[in-house]
Amino acid sequence: MSVSFFAGVDGGGTRTSVICRTAKGVLIGQKTFGPFNLNGIGKDAFCLLLDQIIEYLKSLGTCLGVCIGASGVDNSLLQDIAKDAFSKAGIKLRLLSDYEIAHAGALGGEEGIIAISGTGSVCYGRTRDGRCARSGGWGHLIGDGGSAYGLGRDALCAVARDFDGCSEHTVLTSMLSERKGLVDQNTIISYVYSNDKRAVSSLSPIVEEACSAGDPVAMRIIEDNAKYLVSDVLAVSDRLALTRCRIVLLGGLLENDTCFRKCFVRLLGQSRPTLEVVEPLHNAAEGALLEAKVSGR
Repeated sequence: MSVSFFAGVDGGGTRTSVICRTAKGVLIGQKTFGPFNLNGIGKDAFCLLLDQIIEYLKSLGTCLGVCIGASGVDNSLLQDIAKDAFSKAGIKLRLLSDYEIAHAGALGGEEGIIAISGTGSVCYGRTRDGRCARSGGWGHLIGDGGSAYGLGRDALCAVARDFDGCSEHTVLTSMLSERKGLVDQNTIISYVYSNDKRAVSSLSPIVEEACSAGDPVAMRIIEDNAKYLVSDVLAVSDRLALTRCRIVLLGGLLENDTCFRKCFVRLLGQSRPTLEVVEPLHNAAEGALLEAKVSGR
């Protein structure tokens, strides 16, 4: 007898997580695949990934609906490819952004706000009656304050100004020299413009270390970025009139015991003490699964 189930897919830049449960919540399968990144892996590899996911779902029984959450789902080519593949397989598909499924998972589909500070940053909220709002998520060229990229970028700016003699000395200058070989203008320029944003983001632990050591410049970088993300939270809170609700902190800089998290929580408490910081209930894949069930009703 074929088992009927729903599936949730968390499509990440390095891996894709799939989880499947019956309507009553019984786990019947979960599996990890490669990166869900059309631009990164190319159309052929992306089509192959979808075929692998569909084949896996069919091997488990009858899939009543699947929700895929990923960055860049507004890409029309991605939408066309995914909708065509799942339509041919006879599986109902719902596409959502990565922060939408993160919200659903973290808050169990209930009202509240999430703040994400990973490589990038974004804040997203949803009310009980389905209204939603986002602040941030503009990408590293014009946004991503309050993220690992933001910390790394501001550290590089501070070191560059230190080299030029335009601002106060910072221990970040010697730390980046020793840890990353960034010893002068040439090496810094080469590091920034020969790599992608992950190289800049990878400097955030050094900023954290310098902050813990009491470096004033690093401390200001942490505080300025925390203020940036708090302003995103306040914007979402105000737009949705969610002045009293739960807020979940997600992403490496907020989920771990970092200087950034401590500063963010302190500033948020000063600005909006009625927001209750809570731990996430579930992960993003479970959030996608929940959204698949909702759309399948």
